[in-house]
Amino acid sequence: MKTTLCLLLGLVVGASLGWYVSGLSDQDVRASANFVFTDKLADRQIPYLSAKGSWRGDNLANKINTVHIVCDPTNCDLYQADVMSLGGGPFLSLYNTTFRITKVDAQSVVAEPNLPELCIRQTLTFDRVAKAVTIVRNKINREDACSVVQDAPLTLFLGEPLR
Repeated sequence: MKTTLCLLLGLVVGASLGWYVSGLSDQDVRASANFVFTDKLADRQIPYLSAKGSWRGDNLANKINTVHIVCDPTNCDLYQADVMSLGGGPFLSLYNTTFRITKVDAQSVVAEPNLPELCIRQTLTFDRVAKAVTIVRNKINREDACSVVQDAPLTLFLGEPLR
């Protein structure tokens, strides 16, 4: 009787512990960067503009993403990490590109990619007053190579990650 009771107790404890450990490995993947906007372009020693957050918008391909943009007076470097799932478990995709600043004034900073793209034109805009960042993508080429790109413009806003 005592052996049977110990065996049952062991099974219950083992099953509970196994269930708990398996739950730890199956956690939801989420972006962790809160939205931060730092505008120090007027600084004479080290002028920069920086923004961190996650892209938000209606047609977002990868909803779990983290973005960090750092600008000096002439260029902006955009670093992006996306969590993707293509049939299997989630994996991390990394992307970075450089934008050339085309306009700077007290209200905004506007930048476009350094290298021309075949299918799209992107415009990165920093609203210095509202402390907001948007990127707008427009299709510029209708040839077959660009048929996978949607025709409608895409606008994304940098903000807090989804919880």
